[in-house]
Amino acid sequence: MKPVELLDANLEAMTTFAFMDLIRLGLELGIFQKIDPEGTSLEALAQMTSVSNKERVKDLLRTYVSLGVLEEEDGLIRPSNFECSFKAQKRDLKKLFPDWISILDELHKMSEYSFISKEHPKILMDFDKGSDFWDMRLMSEPYPTSRRVVSELLKLEDGMRVVDFGCGSVSPVELGALVGPNGKYVGVDFSPGLLTIAETRAREEGLDWVTLREIDIRKAMPKNGYDGVIMSFLLEYFKNPQEIIEKGLETLNPGGKMIIVEPFRENFPLITSMEFFEKLTPEFHRFPSVSSILRFLEDSPHDLKVEQVGRSVLLITLFS
Repeated sequence: MKPVELLDANLEAMTTFAFMDLIRLGLELGIFQKIDPEGTSLEALAQMTSVSNKERVKDLLRTYVSLGVLEEEDGLIRPSNFECSFKAQKRDLKKLFPDWISILDELHKMSEYSFISKEHPKILMDFDKGSDFWDMRLMSEPYPTSRRVVSELLKLEDGMRVVDFGCGSVSPVELGALVGPNGKYVGVDFSPGLLTIAETRAREEGLDWVTLREIDIRKAMPKNGYDGVIMSFLLEYFKNPQEIIEKGLETLNPGGKMIIVEPFRENFPLITSMEFFEKLTPEFHRFPSVSSILRFLEDSPHDLKVEQVGRSVLLITLFS
């Protein structure tokens, strides 16, 4: 089975399980029992809960409305008819990896703490303060599968020059090893905590051709030209992902390829469920829309070829 098919199957299952976790949070808070069938205001409903962080409760309620779990009219929230089921045949279950389940469990626990305070010390989603958790997460599926997708579609091999935006702590070793010793891998991230972990691993593996840079790519970009640009689970941290894509195109050599890996929101109907949990990361914005990216690329002055691969990957070739 192709890695992108595995990636899509696991992302789909993750969003479904995240939806079920959202319902579980509401049950734990007693939200569904407190709603008046005639309607309750969002503010009043949040105040009925016993937790301290009412803003987080309001965010949960807004998420329910966006998913159709609740409906809102004239400022009042009412119950809505909804259903969610997880159906899988035996062959489908074989596609799913077990380790992301424990990650979702940890996100659920952190969300429970977030109802106490958004700065609760047991919320480990900050890239630096929670770098060990993020490192563990980046080693769990679907991340290794996404790295296999990247290596296959970019055809990474010795001698290539690639730049990896939002490289994290694992890709510099796994992907960097593929382009050496005669190539160049530049990993860019704004998290010194994750870069420190990556630098230690690259040094231990003797990957002299791997360079790591602490850069906020909204403000600066690495210079020189590259054969490949990698943006894997990156764009959701930017309000304007098109700006980041343009910066990536500017670093590509003619004939080079850029790969974008994301759970695009149109392709995963329950992705809003994941967003509620991902918001525990301060920099998180929202998962990007593939249609908006495609419109942006169609209007680009560059000569491009754009391929959609599965439901979560765009492969872009720059001709000029």
